[in-house]
Amino acid sequence: MTYPQKVWACRLLVCAALIGALEAGAHMIGAASDLLPPPSVVVADLPALLADPKVELAIFTLIKQLLIAFACSILFGALLGYGVAAWQRIERITLPIVLLVYSIPQITVLPVFVLCFGLGSGSKIAFGISHGIFPIALGVISGIQKSRANPIYLRWADSLGASRSQKLTAILLPQAVGSVCTGVRLSMATTLLGVLLADLYVSDNGVGYFIKFYTDTQQGPRLFGLVVILAMAAVIINSAVGRFERYAGRWML
Repeated sequence: MTYPQKVWACRLLVCAALIGALEAGAHMIGAASDLLPPPSVVVADLPALLADPKVELAIFTLIKQLLIAFACSILFGALLGYGVAAWQRIERITLPIVLLVYSIPQITVLPVFVLCFGLGSGSKIAFGISHGIFPIALGVISGIQKSRANPIYLRWADSLGASRSQKLTAILLPQAVGSVCTGVRLSMATTLLGVLLADLYVSDNGVGYFIKFYTDTQQGPRLFGLVVILAMAAVIINSAVGRFERYAGRWML
């Protein structure tokens, strides 16, 4: 068995042990199936949950909003990070402002997004971008700062007469790949959080609405079924990000 296969086997064993512990715990405490259902009940109820066309449409819409917000977060976050860190004088002025804005609990400004973008998909996508843009921007900033800490490559490029764009593509970006990929992974999780929070407070027919409905009506299997579906979607997207990270690692300097 190769090393990657051993890693996957260990991951599957950990997941199986966790599922087994949840199953045994739910039966041991004698919780009602509509409050804290065991995983077997949740899995058995998944076909009935997905058979509801409204739930299916809500899940598809949420995933579409997540992908749009995630793509925009990558684009705008990279531009913001480069704009802040490309020049040290600008970085000294703008980086504290970026960190200050990032530290603000964004759920408190959700009504502003609703007023600006309405009750539709626009406010959810924009709120997701507001969560996902900062990890990528900070990853880009950290990568550029790292390249400044080891200026030997920049001096070598200057001695060869490299232009600013050539230094960006051949030196700065390759040195920032590790930090940027870490920011992308964090951004995926925070973007999902932002889209889901907006959907929870704004939507009347989305996943957030069904989460509130199943919680209020104590339909535990349906509620945890939605959680499982969202977790699976996040795992798939995270796996795609991991493939990109392995591909980008070949470019790392």
